Amino acid sequence: MNKEQVIAKAALKGNMTQREIRNSLNAVIEVLVEAFENDVNVAIAGLGTFQVRKRCNVKKYLPENGKGPVKGVAGERAMVVINDRKYIRFNPSSQFREKCIDKSSQSTGPEDRAGKSG
Repeated sequence: MNKEQVIAKAALKGNMTQREIRNSLNAVIEVLVEAFENDVNVAIAGLGTFQVRKRCNVKKYLPENGKGPVKGVAGERAMVVINDRKYIRFNPSSQFREKCIDKSSQSTGPEDRAGKSG
């Protein structure tokens, strides 16, 4: 589902115009981006928490020819340092998990598998 599809569905459910929903959604996205730029975590009740995390410098070794590692081929390797970078981690709330995630895994539980094998 893309942004326009979300806007269309929200407009139908909320009895609002698509323009009003689009403006509201864009405002929410702007607020989220500003929060993430300032390393602020965002918690939305019923949905979950967006956490800004940081990965430290990592050293990677590349072969001299730049084609990637090849088994059994000796040669010089160059070290590349990948700088610190931020990423956003999403932790779903328990309500969201119960409604969406746990439902899909209920049908593949051990009881279901045991019943199918016999």
